[in-house]
Amino acid sequence: MSVIHKHLSEVSEGMTLLDKGEVEQMIACLRVIRKNGGTVYLFGNGGSHATASHFANDLIKMCRTRAVCIGDMASAMLAYGNDNGWLFMFSHPLQKMLRKGDGVIGISCSGDSENVLNALDSAVGNSFISIGLTGNSELSRINKLDLHALVHARYPDIRVQEDLHMMVCHAVARSLQELD
Repeated sequence: MSVIHKHLSEVSEGMTLLDKGEVEQMIACLRVIRKNGGTVYLFGNGGSHATASHFANDLIKMCRTRAVCIGDMASAMLAYGNDNGWLFMFSHPLQKMLRKGDGVIGISCSGDSENVLNALDSAVGNSFISIGLTGNSELSRINKLDLHALVHARYPDIRVQEDLHMMVCHAVARSLQELD
């Protein structure tokens, strides 16, 4: 079996493991944020940042939903990280920007990225709509947060998890676009 065929087979298998109810809950949360005129703030590290950035674009362009990817605000994020600690590079900017009706989406394949958890936790503690995208482990700390929606990519390989997250984001954007 070629490497390409193996990867595509794994992504296909991972798709069958997605909980459609988790995705529907994410859509419902984003509809509430949009209806209330809120902004969605997204964040993640590495490949998860790339997904957050891409999804912010899709929310704005296709779904008429205000969205900001914190990682795309490099100067502000890096200033907070440098001055206040990298564990707070997402949460400290969020604390300045979040307003009533807003929501956050944190993406962490491990479910244990401290800076993502801190940002999600600060939103949860202040009654904002909070959504997470995570990987395979039900034991990760993201599962202990009281999020409004949490979508798991239940496949052990992080490359497949990242592909599944992007597919979920595209499916969510398509649903939000077609629901109007």
